[in-house]
Amino acid sequence: MSVSDSAHRPSDPEQVSLPVRKDGLGLPLATRRTPSWPPSPDEDPGLPPFPLEEPGPRPMAPGSLPSPALSLDKEEEEEEDEDGEDAEEPEELRSEAHPSQFFAEAQRLREQRLLLDEDVSVGGRVYGVHRVILAAVSSLFRGRLLGSRGLQRPLSLDVTPGAWEAVLTFAYEGVLGPAPRGDVLVAAEALGAPRVKAAAQWGREGAGSTREDEKQPSQAEELRENLRTMELLYQEGIGCDLELEADGCRLRVHRAALACGSEFFGAMLLSGMRESQGTEVSLHTISAQDLRLLVSFAYSGVVRARWPGLLRAAQAALRYQSSSCLALCQRALAQGLNPARCLALILMAEAPGLERLWSKARHYLLTHLPAVALCSAFPSLPVACLAELLDSDELHLQEEFEAFAAARRWLAANPDTQESEAKALLRCVRFGRMSTRELRRVRAAGLPPPLSPDLLRQLMVEAEVPGQGRRREPDQALVVIGGDGLRSDMAMRQPSRGVWWARAFRCGVGLVRTVEWGRLPALPAPGRFRHGAASLAGSELYVCGGQDFYGHSNTLASTLRWDPRQEDWEEMAPLCQARSFFPLVALDGLLYALGGRDSGVALSSVETYSPKLNIWRPAPALPAPRFAHAAAVLEGQLYVSGGCSGTGQYLASLLHYDPKLEKPGTLLSPMGVPRAGHVMAALGGRLYVAGGLGETGDLLSFEAYEPRTDSWTQLTPLPSPHVGAAGAVLQGELLVLGGYSHHTYAPSHLIHAFCPGLGRWLCLGTLPRPWAEMPACILTLPTVQQIALVPTRHQTKPAG
Repeated sequence: MSVSDSAHRPSDPEQVSLPVRKDGLGLPLATRRTPSWPPSPDEDPGLPPFPLEEPGPRPMAPGSLPSPALSLDKEEEEEEDEDGEDAEEPEELRSEAHPSQFFAEAQRLREQRLLLDEDVSVGGRVYGVHRVILAAVSSLFRGRLLGSRGLQRPLSLDVTPGAWEAVLTFAYEGVLGPAPRGDVLVAAEALGAPRVKAAAQWGREGAGSTREDEKQPSQAEELRENLRTMELLYQEGIGCDLELEADGCRLRVHRAALACGSEFFGAMLLSGMRESQGTEVSLHTISAQDLRLLVSFAYSGVVRARWPGLLRAAQAALRYQSSSCLALCQRALAQGLNPARCLALILMAEAPGLERLWSKARHYLLTHLPAVALCSAFPSLPVACLAELLDSDELHLQEEFEAFAAARRWLAANPDTQESEAKALLRCVRFGRMSTRELRRVRAAGLPPPLSPDLLRQLMVEAEVPGQGRRREPDQALVVIGGDGLRSDMAMRQPSRGVWWARAFRCGVGLVRTVEWGRLPALPAPGRFRHGAASLAGSELYVCGGQDFYGHSNTLASTLRWDPRQEDWEEMAPLCQARSFFPLVALDGLLYALGGRDSGVALSSVETYSPKLNIWRPAPALPAPRFAHAAAVLEGQLYVSGGCSGTGQYLASLLHYDPKLEKPGTLLSPMGVPRAGHVMAALGGRLYVAGGLGETGDLLSFEAYEPRTDSWTQLTPLPSPHVGAAGAVLQGELLVLGGYSHHTYAPSHLIHAFCPGLGRWLCLGTLPRPWAEMPACILTLPTVQQIALVPTRHQTKPAG
């Protein structure tokens, strides 16, 4: 339901009346300062909807579609209990690519005249087809499939060849082939093909049999429906011509459908071996569980399992060459990581073919080691794997003592470890970069028996020389564009032209952090702030709107683009309306500029930019004017949060904006605190909102929105104020950069990062200079790798 802000429930704290008087930075003045400090949640806020428990085996009716969700081993059940997730229905994961791959293989088999079981005579020509695929669109072929046993006499059809070929194309490709639509309608009636008839009516001029509000199904939707109908045929046991047996499990299937939906069975049925000829095949090397999974996925493209079941499904898909199933499971496993799951995944993912998944698991270990070390399964991690993690420059720690604590916990749980192995493991801990306080904690903790205390003293003496710092190079480039800050002489504020990217994050002694910054081509003079920026495909960078000075008349409409193939910024088509204090987001290959402020007036208008056409066009407006709000895209959906209304009220509303609708704004559950000048980002299936300014002044509160339940959760608050800050997601962490404090009006140079798996904020370093009211974007590394490196001279203060 689309409603305006003013139509929201009266009980919801969406709008809070405030004085209209503005401060020097453009936001309403706060009336009081009593920020709340909410507790940190007990659950992992980064978990996607994958409960851990697997259901027990289900009784199978003859011909019923088997479910791949099977009972787990005792070890997996114990891991589930440890994870503490509620027992819910298994998650259904669907491969969008499977139907098109299925029918592409079917078309290839038909062209090569393989596994054909039906001959159709039309206009003197005989066509070989797969009966089960035609039965998915035609009741005539469904009837022949129901009463068939092997090849029958050729079926003669009294339709035109062009119309018949159009029906064939629909069955195998999901679209009607070129033929007179009148002939196709006649053929559809003769074949009992209602969906073919509907598709022909869509393409027929003057057809008035469909309602205006109906939408013609796409090719992908037609293919999905074809596959779903074949799945129903399998469930009902209609026309099955092959029986598979494995470990006491017997399944009756369609030979052609199985060859199209599974590379493993396709190779077996086309190999010419004995198994490819008979009507019964016994499989001695495959388990009943894996057989059910492979057959189920071949007909549906769906894996229905809780998280541990995905591990088994991925192993089976890898072993039996189901590429679509493997890709689906890998994607889900990578998104569902938490400390306990990561430990189970890291060893399984060492198998060839799972390198990408192993890389994800390793990166999770590097960024969440303190949390992983608390899991009961942590001592089962191989010593070589733990040593490699502790020795890595990319290990992400708040302090080096956490590395020692992880090594000590592992050694305490493995008392049989040889002293030489223990010494090699502890040498991976960088004692030389510990602060004095950390070294005292190391001495107080000591080493677990039976290791000698002399070993620890020896290692600490060896490390008296300052140790090598840890240096982390992200696989993407964090880019900060423009902003409002002080001049180098600190005499006055000045809009910045600078464009910087983070080359690496360094961890020095104790809590000292630095960031290596590189320069990109500067914005054209005189600089800008309160602007929007976004990247398309991680390569081209777009900047539009904002202000080049501090008066209401200084609002900009210009649009700039930076292409790495060019040295300087290129001016593109301007916005239809000048605007500042607005978010710019990329969605479906287009840019959206939402709301904002022009000449001191809040805007509800929305514009969309097409990079191919280089033109801005009006889009459906927001329900009400707002500025200083935030926007983010989560799973292909655009959300807008908070901001200020046209009357100077802070907003708590969360809006789902769908540009395809005439009234695109649908209100969702509001935030716990009205805020403006905040950051919002999508991470791990949730929306995170941090910082900003509210009626109490600087807001440190931090909230997460769960779309499945339409609810908010209060999380660990920010360590320091960030009003008008930039936000970005880099390597699974939410970054909040710069901004200012409403209490002191001083711009900030700090970069704080929140890691959902650890549930805490870390200070990663500083910006090249203190800036506020600027955006940040993420680009691919090849875009910026050739830019000269300019290290920053700023160091952070200890955070939190």
